[in-house]
Amino acid sequence: MAKNSIFVMSVLAALSLAAIGCGKDAELAKNESSAQKDPGSRHCQFLRVGEIEVIIGDGAGFRTRPGVWSLSSIHRRFNIFKTMGSGLLCGEFRGKPNTRLEYVDDTTCALIHEPTEKRPVYARATYRLVSPYYLDHELTFRDLERYLTLDWGYRDVVWCCYMNSPDDLRIHFLSKGEWVRYVPPEHGVKAYIPPSYVPEERLETWPDTDDPCFWWERSGLTFDEPFYYGRTGDMVMILIFDKPEHIRFFLSPSGGGQSLIPGLTSTAWDFEWIIPKEEYEANREYTFRLRLVYKKYEGDEDVLREVRKAQDELGFEKVAIK
Repeated sequence: MAKNSIFVMSVLAALSLAAIGCGKDAELAKNESSAQKDPGSRHCQFLRVGEIEVIIGDGAGFRTRPGVWSLSSIHRRFNIFKTMGSGLLCGEFRGKPNTRLEYVDDTTCALIHEPTEKRPVYARATYRLVSPYYLDHELTFRDLERYLTLDWGYRDVVWCCYMNSPDDLRIHFLSKGEWVRYVPPEHGVKAYIPPSYVPEERLETWPDTDDPCFWWERSGLTFDEPFYYGRTGDMVMILIFDKPEHIRFFLSPSGGGQSLIPGLTSTAWDFEWIIPKEEYEANREYTFRLRLVYKKYEGDEDVLREVRKAQDELGFEKVAIK
């Protein structure tokens, strides 16, 4: 136990140093002249509001994973994500070291990917903290050339959330009017969860190939509304989505790799945004939004209150409850 405690404390210390470094960068960002003199020197931004602290990082981060490097709360002070760049890890930026960070203000920043010959896509992702425990995320992208995912008939964007050794590996969501608590039995097995409100004939179908993506296999479950939550300790992380028709969940009990804590795994609580072929065209701008809530867990009804609040405040599209 003592050995594990020392190990965990070492991890926390490293994260604290990272936060301090980014905090200095955030202070520099207040000075426009400094930022203009050396715009490429800032690779992460430290944000704090209400109960939560966040570090957003660019392509200079661990394994070129631009996204949320760290998310913590005054109620749980270590990072809920596995490693730097594991939270809200968007496929439009992943593995692309040319992604740059843009300071917006003390509570908001953006990641930007400029088009390249290899990947002719302009993408901008904003991250904005709202008191007391909200992280609002928006992705806007535009393909300069037509790009359908492996010519399957749709354009997709995938986000990964590699969680830091939660005691409960399941996500929690409503299905057929009841709460479901689910984690796949193993990586790549029964990983995919589509919405119940989209007819089967309008759901995407997978090609017959020997090299499928791990989330292709259906779980046999569907979700009633575009949100899910996960538990870590006495905290809850809720993801609430706009564009409900095009949201899919996919999961892995070990997708985040080896846990920092012996005996536990780092689960992947991931999701996908589908744009059907008939709604897609090149040189058109597409925008997707979500709200992440990170707070003390107070039960299912409190989760639903947060979902309704986000939908009302942000104007998210709602699903008609049957």
